[in-house]
Amino acid sequence: MEEVFKDPVPFSKGVRLQDLINGESEFHIDLDFKKTQMGLMGACDDDLFPDMEENDNDTDDMKLLEDSMEAVVLSCPEYRSFDDLASKMIDCVPSGDVKMLIIEEGSGCLIPPDAVVTVHYAAYFEKARIPFDSTLTMNNGLPLKMQLGKGRFIPGLEIGLTCVHGPKAHFQLMLSPRVAWGERGALPRIRPDRALFVIQLYDVTDVSAPARFNDLPMEEQRRFQVTMETVKSIHSQAKELYSKKKYLKAIRNYQQSVSILNISNTRDEEEENNVKDLKIKAYINLAVCYYKLNKPKYVLNMCESLDYLTDTDKHSKILFYYARAHEMLNKYDQAVTYYRKALKIEPHNKEIGDALTNLDKYNKKSAVTEKEIWRNVFKTDVDKKVRYSVDRDFQNGVLDMCQELAGKVEYSRFDLPSGLTKDELECIKDLCSKFEGLVVMETGEGKKKNVSIVKRLSS
Repeated sequence: MEEVFKDPVPFSKGVRLQDLINGESEFHIDLDFKKTQMGLMGACDDDLFPDMEENDNDTDDMKLLEDSMEAVVLSCPEYRSFDDLASKMIDCVPSGDVKMLIIEEGSGCLIPPDAVVTVHYAAYFEKARIPFDSTLTMNNGLPLKMQLGKGRFIPGLEIGLTCVHGPKAHFQLMLSPRVAWGERGALPRIRPDRALFVIQLYDVTDVSAPARFNDLPMEEQRRFQVTMETVKSIHSQAKELYSKKKYLKAIRNYQQSVSILNISNTRDEEEENNVKDLKIKAYINLAVCYYKLNKPKYVLNMCESLDYLTDTDKHSKILFYYARAHEMLNKYDQAVTYYRKALKIEPHNKEIGDALTNLDKYNKKSAVTEKEIWRNVFKTDVDKKVRYSVDRDFQNGVLDMCQELAGKVEYSRFDLPSGLTKDELECIKDLCSKFEGLVVMETGEGKKKNVSIVKRLSS
């Protein structure tokens, strides 16, 4: 038991800060735990990143810190004291509880208070060289993606993040306990002291941009910067809808983004290329969504729209969905052609290779089946073998009877004697089939079975 508690042990479920302060929390410790993926900012419900192999001890986590490129960016800055560092910072709020130092200015506008942000951070106490909390040791070492205004970040971080331009900003925040984890901290790990956060901002999605766009005057809507920010927000939301398999709603988002891009005023070639790149992404994603909805003709329409924007023969993904659509329409030769073009661009792409292999197997199997069908269609009577055994006299007698009935001009019926063998009955049916208008009728079952040859009148 002692071995378990040599390292920090996570609780089996989260603890509310208010309960912790009031001393009313009941703790249940999970002794059979895996390394937690949650930092002190709380659980992230919006993690869209793939799972990766987890580390099981602190030394592995520290090695991850040392080896990663992000660790250099998030390393503790040089300073004599927090007071010395604070003197170089600006106040984000009049109280001075949140101070900021911009290392690298971000692009774009100030981050909205309800934006979705993607960040890496490392948090340090004064004089500490190793962070007491960092995204590099949780969330599988991937950046943390969360929405502001939802209470998932501590208050000081919410304030600081809305005071920078994003994305791509690199900055430091110094937070007092009052805007962090409270005046008491969360001992033993969180002391009631100032904390320094080193933050790298990777991405910002303004989730309210589409709603604001509709309220803008036309001239403002056409501004390049406005269209870019709005479309990026719409694409981010469409991606979220796609991940939840809400393909129709995602389609509406991508269609809206194309409409907005079509009215964008560009001033130079660079801006034109940015618009074109976003259009290409929109049409490709529309093709993917329509494929998921099993609408091959719409997939083809999206791919054909891309022909006006780019050289599709150089885009493996476009060629891949051209192939998918033709395959769904049973146009297998065209599908193979497009798959091969896509594979030529990305020869190691497993998905393209598998699709081409499966289609090739299907074509070979279909060729064999088709050959068999046509063989049966053109099979002549010569190939048919009569499988009954009766003597020649019986056959001649049946033949004479059939000729007599076939020569009659009115309806006629001849009842056959009972006790016929199976071979004799097969012989009668076979010979009757050679005369137009003659049919063999069977009624009853077993010993009560009656068999007759009937001459029907032609209609």
